[in-house]
Amino acid sequence: MNISRKKSKDTTTLVFEGDITIYYVAQIKNELFADYEKLGDKVALDLEGVTEIDTAGVQLLLFAKKFFTSAHRSLFISKSNESVDTVLTVLDVKPQFALAA
Repeated sequence: MNISRKKSKDTTTLVFEGDITIYYVAQIKNELFADYEKLGDKVALDLEGVTEIDTAGVQLLLFAKKFFTSAHRSLFISKSNESVDTVLTVLDVKPQFALAA
């Protein structure tokens, strides 16, 4: 799993490549929250490069959404792919991330 950052005016895009599964959730959480205060007011998740996501990965995304909302920041998915969309749809959490149905 690799996470890179792209910063624009008020949005930081986190680009994920690889798996968001139980095997990587701790690593991803550490990278995601290590210096969250340096991220912009809007945090976009680019999940287009995600090869696999499981329920542990979805739980991490939901936790991140709640955390960033409580920190008065916006977190949303800007890009996705078919496998991520399928899991988010089956688990009925897609609307929480501002993705079209």
